[in-house]
Amino acid sequence: MNRRAYPYRSAAVGSVTMSEWSLKSEDGEAVPLPSFIPDWDFQRDLSLETVVEVDLDAVRASAGLPYEAELALSAIWSSTGSGLRRLAHRITLHGGGIRSAQLSFTVIGRDSGGRLSLDTQLVLAKALDNPDPTGPRRAGSVLWQHRAGVRLQGDASQFPMAVVDFKSAGYPENAPWYLDVGPNLEAATMGAVVLLVNSGTPVVLNALRRAEKASYAERLIQSAVRQDVVRLMIERAVSDEELTDSSRFEPDTLGHTLLGLLRTFLPGTSLTSLRMTRRTDPALFSAKIQHAVGLFSKET
Repeated sequence: MNRRAYPYRSAAVGSVTMSEWSLKSEDGEAVPLPSFIPDWDFQRDLSLETVVEVDLDAVRASAGLPYEAELALSAIWSSTGSGLRRLAHRITLHGGGIRSAQLSFTVIGRDSGGRLSLDTQLVLAKALDNPDPTGPRRAGSVLWQHRAGVRLQGDASQFPMAVVDFKSAGYPENAPWYLDVGPNLEAATMGAVVLLVNSGTPVVLNALRRAEKASYAERLIQSAVRQDVVRLMIERAVSDEELTDSSRFEPDTLGHTLLGLLRTFLPGTSLTSLRMTRRTDPALFSAKIQHAVGLFSKET
């Protein structure tokens, strides 16, 4: 944990200790939260828990707080995929002595994606007229904090993945995947782009879930998906006549991502030139993207 300087006194080192976050597996067993969950998709909820031990007397003494100061432990999660930030659990702490508190909550799969950050904070629960001029006074003043996180998206698609039964959902029954791209260029990319994978094509589904542990054949599938995703995203950019090389968007938005893909894979190529190539020679347009992405080049 990195210590941060505040304009008031805070909890002393060692007065607050915290166990690592645990993730409940599908069979109910609690396992340490990994840094990356390669087989995550929007249908999977994440049940998380940790235990924080607070020496209330030591915290108040080091922070310059009177005995009656009310403290609170808070767990907050945020997702780059959905752009959401939520207070998940809050426990109020009274009195003195050492208090052990369990923080637990569930993050719904459709609310997450991208990178999930977990912030644990010990704060002043209520404002008070602190006689110590160096101590905190405002409600919400942070006395101690810890940040952890987990990456939920793999390298195969670069976007959140959802498993769907294409037959019942109305998509072409034998198609292995479908990239769903939203219309709003100002929307968060991880909420606007979803790679739908057909549950009826288990070979492809397993290849994407295995990420870096994939076999040679599965890496070929990953390469094909990666190329198709980039192609579809570039086509999305090229087909939007309002999008220009000089367009500006906030970071992590769909528009920002589209322009970033163009600069990464086709540097020095203008949107005007790409639109002309796609219109006059679509096969060449497709071949340029295959070359830029390196279709199968890392697997041969």
